[in-house]
Amino acid sequence: MKKLLAFCFLAFIALQVKAQQKNINSYISYGTFNITEEGSTPYLETYITFDCSSLVYTMDQDGQYEASINVTVLFKQGESIKNYDKYVVVSPKVADTANISGFFMDVQRYSLANGEYTMEVNIEDANNINKNPLKVEENVIVDFPENICFSSIIALEDYMPTETVNAYSKNGFDLIPMIMPYYPESLNRLTFYAEIYNSKKALGENEKYLLNTYIMTFESNTRVDNHFFSKRMNVKDTEVIINTIDISNLPSGNYYLVLEARDRNNDIIGYNQFFFQRSNSNYQIDALALASIDPSKVFSGNIDNIDTIREYIRTLEAISSQIEREYALSLIKTDDIQTMQQYFYSFWVGRNALSPDIAWTSYYEQVKRVNASFTAQRVKGYQTDRGIVFLKYGAPDRIVQNHNEPGAYPYEIWHYYTLDKQRNKKFVFMTRDIATNDFQLIHSDAIGEINNNRWTTEIYSRSYSPFMEYYNEDGSVNPGINYGDEAQDYYDNPR
Repeated sequence: MKKLLAFCFLAFIALQVKAQQKNINSYISYGTFNITEEGSTPYLETYITFDCSSLVYTMDQDGQYEASINVTVLFKQGESIKNYDKYVVVSPKVADTANISGFFMDVQRYSLANGEYTMEVNIEDANNINKNPLKVEENVIVDFPENICFSSIIALEDYMPTETVNAYSKNGFDLIPMIMPYYPESLNRLTFYAEIYNSKKALGENEKYLLNTYIMTFESNTRVDNHFFSKRMNVKDTEVIINTIDISNLPSGNYYLVLEARDRNNDIIGYNQFFFQRSNSNYQIDALALASIDPSKVFSGNIDNIDTIREYIRTLEAISSQIEREYALSLIKTDDIQTMQQYFYSFWVGRNALSPDIAWTSYYEQVKRVNASFTAQRVKGYQTDRGIVFLKYGAPDRIVQNHNEPGAYPYEIWHYYTLDKQRNKKFVFMTRDIATNDFQLIHSDAIGEINNNRWTTEIYSRSYSPFMEYYNEDGSVNPGINYGDEAQDYYDNPR
């Protein structure tokens, strides 16, 4: 019998809007949480961070300076508004506006029953004379069934025991969320908070379950060595998890932090993951581990033409981590075919330890498919943006191809119903010259991909001058007169 896996997402959205005086920089993340008491409703928590240097400050009656931001948050199902808030955020006061820097955060909570919602956030600098609001829409899911399930995973800058309850307080701790899920070399510890619900109800009194915590690569969903931890847990209505992981030896790249619960039969009974990025130039590929591989005893040893194996290694870029891409780029510039064979085998055994050769053969069939479909002038299909997305995520469920809309550059919108643990994700590609067949990715709402809330402006820039640009009442960019403007409709209503 299939188990129902419950998961939620901590979504990260980086937002910018063009204003007359400054660009308003605001970073938004959110998490969903449950309350297990009878009759209680789950809630969604927003974390909106403001870049002080991007705001307009005015003097108050005490001679101090402060910024003021109007925020509106809506949660909708269809045309029905399920929760709503409109409020003003006031920045910390400063004595001098000459060198304003730093960030401050606003935290709010909204009760929401289980379901799927459209969250609309409007942010407006009240002191900006242009007053162009920033608007973002995001699909959010609140899903807390009766079996074991997790809250969102929140990356923390810091935490401390609560002395006086405030907006940052949760289950006896004051939590300071990370501004964005990015860990440079200077940060070598990843601290996180999560909650586990209903283990007592699902498993019964006096039972135990296993909590696994590990880091997994974003590109290939493989576990990272030396970053896997297990702990036996007692059942509770709500279990609070605060933990810190040493990431000093974690290479640069995109990752998921994964929490999974397993029962005594080792079946997964709960799952959640959190996306983050790491920069660490101090880490290198383990040359000794590669040197221990005997090419004559593995499948890659049969690839004895140096140009062939160079090309095979190039095709791996779409599913490689950052450190793998950097190492491979350096390796193929050499004439060291043995190390190439060793690396090629190591790459695939890391994806499929039992059948690395079968994993490669299956992947190469997809490479040939994208080469046939997306090869452009002087660029092979696997190197194009469409080819990369196809190799990373597979074939989309729907594709809108609009290559002849009047006033628009040729564009495509790819729609994935599910993308790993994400739902309803889209990719927008555009080209300025259809003859080249090289479509560039200009926007996606998928985690870890380029996010550009002005993507329609790029598509319709064919038919207007930037000087014609103006703003709609909701803060979105209107490129002026165009002839079709079907792209937004295709994006919102894929068919």
